[in-house]
Amino acid sequence: MPCVDVNFRRIGLFLALNAALALPALAADPIKIPELRGPASIAYDSEGVPLIKATNDYDIAFLQGYAHARDRFFQMDLSRRAASGSLAELVGQSVLADDVEARTIGLRRAAWLTWNALSDDSRGWLKAYADGVNYWLRSAPLPSDYQALELSRAEPWLPVDSIVIGKALAFQLSFDLDIDPTIAFGAYQQAAAAAHIDAAALYFGDTHRIAPADSRVTVPGFAPAGANGAVAALHSPGDVQTLIGQAADAIAPIDAETLALARDYRARIANNPLIGATLQRHEAQIGSNEWVVAGAHTASGKPILSNDPHLSLGLPSVFTEQHIVQTGSGAFNAAGVTVAGAPGIIQGCNDRVCWGTTTNSLDVTDVFKETFRVNNYGLPYAIVHDGQDEPVDWVFQNFYVNQVGDGQTDNLKRDNSIGYTSGAVTVIVPRRNNGPVVSITGNAGLSVAYVGSGPTFELESFRRINRAQNLAEFQTALSYFDVGSQNFAYADVDGNIAYFTTGEAPIRTDLQTQNAPGGGVPPWFIRDGSGTLKHDWLPVAHPQPNQALKYEILPASEMPHVINPSAGYFANANNDPIGFSLDNNALNQVRPGGGIYYLDVGGASAYRVGRIDRELQKFIAADHLITTSDMKALQANNKLLDAELTLPYLVTAFKRGEQTGSWAPLAAFAADPKLQDAIGRLESWDFSTPTGIPQGYDPGDDASALPTPTQAQINASVAATLFASWRSFAVRATIDATLGRVGLSNYLPGSRDAQAAFKFLLDNFETLGGKGLSGLSFFVATGAPTAADARDYVLLKAFKDSVDRLGSADFTAAFGGSTNLDDYRWGKLHRITFAHPLGGPFNLPGSNPYGFSDLAANLPGLARSGGFEAVDASSHDVRANGVNSFRFGSGPARRFVGEMSTTIAASEIIPGGQSGVLGSPYYASQLGRWLTNAYHPLLIDVSAATTAAPTITQFVP
Repeated sequence: MPCVDVNFRRIGLFLALNAALALPALAADPIKIPELRGPASIAYDSEGVPLIKATNDYDIAFLQGYAHARDRFFQMDLSRRAASGSLAELVGQSVLADDVEARTIGLRRAAWLTWNALSDDSRGWLKAYADGVNYWLRSAPLPSDYQALELSRAEPWLPVDSIVIGKALAFQLSFDLDIDPTIAFGAYQQAAAAAHIDAAALYFGDTHRIAPADSRVTVPGFAPAGANGAVAALHSPGDVQTLIGQAADAIAPIDAETLALARDYRARIANNPLIGATLQRHEAQIGSNEWVVAGAHTASGKPILSNDPHLSLGLPSVFTEQHIVQTGSGAFNAAGVTVAGAPGIIQGCNDRVCWGTTTNSLDVTDVFKETFRVNNYGLPYAIVHDGQDEPVDWVFQNFYVNQVGDGQTDNLKRDNSIGYTSGAVTVIVPRRNNGPVVSITGNAGLSVAYVGSGPTFELESFRRINRAQNLAEFQTALSYFDVGSQNFAYADVDGNIAYFTTGEAPIRTDLQTQNAPGGGVPPWFIRDGSGTLKHDWLPVAHPQPNQALKYEILPASEMPHVINPSAGYFANANNDPIGFSLDNNALNQVRPGGGIYYLDVGGASAYRVGRIDRELQKFIAADHLITTSDMKALQANNKLLDAELTLPYLVTAFKRGEQTGSWAPLAAFAADPKLQDAIGRLESWDFSTPTGIPQGYDPGDDASALPTPTQAQINASVAATLFASWRSFAVRATIDATLGRVGLSNYLPGSRDAQAAFKFLLDNFETLGGKGLSGLSFFVATGAPTAADARDYVLLKAFKDSVDRLGSADFTAAFGGSTNLDDYRWGKLHRITFAHPLGGPFNLPGSNPYGFSDLAANLPGLARSGGFEAVDASSHDVRANGVNSFRFGSGPARRFVGEMSTTIAASEIIPGGQSGVLGSPYYASQLGRWLTNAYHPLLIDVSAATTAAPTITQFVP
């Protein structure tokens, strides 16, 4: 969300009032509320977590809405408006362009379609929630955020607003525009033609690899029902001819008109907070970890489930905690985290079941180049498909803007600056699942087909999950989960564990009927909308249970899953779940009965699951019976697997330089005393990443009295700095420099792809000799006697440059210009910030009473352990080389570990606190513990939770 310039002078006047509003109400006479159907109550524990009890599901939803509004209403309002395209009505002119794009994408239109498709019971449930929100709006002052925006009132909450919230969360986790890959590959084709090399080999083989950097998968040997053998086989590293894969063969040239449309659209949305982050979704720091260990490998004999979803770490936190208990007919009990704005528990436990989720990169979005019939105003009235005109629909838009800063309260004005073809009319294409036209130039443009543009039922799925008492009921509940694909982890008190990939995966006509991408256009590039190449989604012919999409989808039997795996555990961290991409080809698997089996483009996260899987296998191989403490320690693991797998190449290069008769430039590097000191530190490093400074937050610290780091922590901290700096220079000297030599400096791969490309070159050096599959040399050193000498020179030159950089004036704020390696503490660079959309005193660290301070005036943020693709998610740009470029702002939005004992024993933590109200004691009450990987109990047992929350507010009809 954009940071908005506001006047903060009056905010201090409201802090005391907001603090009072955020405190639990004292027990008193029951509050009469006409909308309730029976007696109900809210009790708050010491964490500010509400325990909600009612005799029916509607009253639970009502009090969930009331509690959410009390703690998080501004966040709710901001979220619904950002997704609906009415954010300018709240924060002003600066976000009007974002509103235009949000209206075009149309999450609110899709939410209305969902509302109309819901059962009367589900609509009543959502209305009850909205009634609870609106009761709070009628009975309490607005938080100080509104005073800062010169607003004295807020729009009432509608039931469809909750669906919009759910749609927005699913959108952020699933919408995957094909714009950037198309633009990049088009540039690669032009550059490759000039350099007389194969563009597909350079792009797919060298720099944007489909294969992940590490080969661990969630369900080894998985095959879709009816298929013969596993989905994919990992080729040996030396078998380089197979590593490009057929996906790179015969890729059609991307025409100039398509590229122009793509570039124009990208320029318009690049900085859009809702859409821009989806341009390279697999590069974004949105991810998750989950693993479940069966009772056969635990000390208690009961399964243990661990989960930590990774999202943007703004303020307030994405999740808020609640405990809901229905005591009447159909009684149930569920506790965990919720999304403010929607009823139900999204991740948590009931009396018998716990569940968690990670994001799956299922491809549910296609962009089409369309040919239009246009009227005299330049507006399309039809697309041309198979030579026939197909009418489109129009939606007229009006935009209003809050005049923030004019000193007038509630001053909204209509904006008439948006033209018909630039947002005032949204063009809808029925053939594209009622998706929008996002770009129009003459009689050509781009449309988007997205599963979430139609009615989908994720909220219904979670409602049923909350009540599921066994594996069968849980699976039925998942059949309603339509978009925002998740890897669900399941465990129950009966000892079952299971993994399921959810979401409706549309089947492309060409992949199913031609067994190849039509016209050489894979589904992650902009596709042809004319119908000629059969790029459309197949209309539904074999509807699946509770299917929402009107097109053919993969049946549940073909979606990755496993129940009670023979290994006794499974793990997922946004990795390729079944190994379809390990041979660097996402399009060479066959569905039962024919057709290409396609999930997504590949290139998934690898190092987090690689570390998790290795650690779990170590436990099992040693016959170590696993405890919840072990799992919490694994959640806190900050050792860098990419360092473990790539650092040996640097050490070997240095040792070759030490050999008698080595090439003189290598010998000079090896004779450098500072580099000798640095390489010695790296050789003894255990790959952990402590901060190494007294102000740093490390696992196991007491956040209220941070300890002095040990010498071992200081040593590891320095090594972490040295490695991160070398990695940056090495990637720049190999991947970036090589692409620069062929004119592709503006089309560099993102962090994950760049690091994977660098590792691939090192791993396959003996076969490729320092060249990529394209034939380009990635290790260039003038005068090097051999290819190995050139490789080692590049690695060691990057090492020297990186060490020198740390002692330069550019790093004075962190290291004071010191050339002493002992001063290069990782915590001085690796820092986290928690930003609020309004900025100023709402941020942490910031000028507020919560006790968190910037590390220094020129070093904003809190020092924290971690690093690129660490299990304890804290990634930064792999090319970081500035004093403030190693910062990060995303990570675990919740940490959870639960053991499936008869009474489930669980712990969790969120970053920040329950309340989004500045001045509340719960605004940052959990942050210190989150920073140091501590937890608080998640009480599932109703009696224990009741005892822990003795102050009760009673409600009656």
